[in-house]
Amino acid sequence: MFIHGIGVDDEGQHVTRGVIIDQPTAFSMGEMGGGSVYGLLAQNILFQGGDVGNDSAMLLHSCGKDMPCMTEEDTASRIECGDMIGMSGIYEGGLQTAMDKADDGLLDPEKFKFFFNYVEFTDMELELMLQATDSEGDAWFSVEVSPDMILGSEYSRGDAWKYLRRQLKKITV
Repeated sequence: MFIHGIGVDDEGQHVTRGVIIDQPTAFSMGEMGGGSVYGLLAQNILFQGGDVGNDSAMLLHSCGKDMPCMTEEDTASRIECGDMIGMSGIYEGGLQTAMDKADDGLLDPEKFKFFFNYVEFTDMELELMLQATDSEGDAWFSVEVSPDMILGSEYSRGDAWKYLRRQLKKITV
């Protein structure tokens, strides 16, 4: 899971929001986007980010520095290019610029990943999750990984978790 937001929800509770990174759906963003995503990015697989949200998709990418916020013709005209999430090197938003630049061959479409909905945990839920250990000794843990792992599409259901667990065991053994 990639944590992309910490703050207060509509009910005033402090929550942590994230997206599950290794749950691809059987659909492309073009199939599910109702025409709002077209061109090369329409071929990108839509990932199930979680079961909470307003039934919408979010775009994450690592092209923040490569997606200029100003047009070449008019530097006063702003183009949404997305905001970096913390210090992760991952950006949210900038759909129109991403579609345009990908179609022009200026950005790699594989650097963009769409997530449908998200997961959300209260502080107490998160604390309980991080304290729990299952019968095999597995537990939740927090770790920083590269943007390539978060945005990669090669992980099927549960594969990212298995990879990280193997890496952690190598370090702790």
